[in-house]
Amino acid sequence: MHETFNEKYILHSAANTLDILDLLSKNGELTVPEISQLTGFTKSSVFRMLATLESRKYVKKSADAKYSLDVKLMILGNSVIERLDIIRFGHPMLMELTNRSGETSHMAILDGDVYVRIVDKVLSTSSIRTDSYIGFGRKAHLMACGKAILAFKSKEFIDAYIRVNDFSPLTDYSITSAGQLLLELKVTRQRGYSVDREESEYGLFCIGAPVFDVNGNVIAAISISGPADRMKKNFDSNLPLVRETAKRISDFIA
Repeated sequence: MHETFNEKYILHSAANTLDILDLLSKNGELTVPEISQLTGFTKSSVFRMLATLESRKYVKKSADAKYSLDVKLMILGNSVIERLDIIRFGHPMLMELTNRSGETSHMAILDGDVYVRIVDKVLSTSSIRTDSYIGFGRKAHLMACGKAILAFKSKEFIDAYIRVNDFSPLTDYSITSAGQLLLELKVTRQRGYSVDREESEYGLFCIGAPVFDVNGNVIAAISISGPADRMKKNFDSNLPLVRETAKRISDFIA
């Protein structure tokens, strides 16, 4: 897991603890036996690491003995996010996008080689809106933002992404094979935007577009999300807003 670093510099107890934090980040809540099974660490080792993390408020334990991330990581995460220029520059543009479209807007970045994670959000004032949060992550091919990023990554990156995915569906509309994904990414590149057609959650429809740096590398994506019926009805008017916002952010950070 840590082969890209010189092994002699790795403190394995710290690496194992970080692996547990990564698991909780991706799974929400887990018990000691579940973490032990997923990591291969002994239950006693997992318990001691969790107890240490809990004492420092990095994780919390529920009444039914499930562990999840706690407020300390939120504080650390927010301190990182505040330093990201793309967030600071892009947030006013997300606000404008939400005001003009009436839908919740998001900015997301790639987290590792598989997941995309929401790093900024402006909530719609509509009574019917998507339920998401800053820090939420999901496999890239299951989100409009993720597909917008993947589509403009290198062939080598996409091939590696495919190798580590089992394409387990979340809904009947989810992408379930490498062939489907490659076709979707080709179409996304050609038209310059991505769509999530209830692929990650029933009733949720999203439109995404990539954000590029000064060298033309994709570094993020923005999207709007809302109820499928409303999003489809307003698709033609909202699509230009999403693409325009992504371009403005790209131009600003360039």
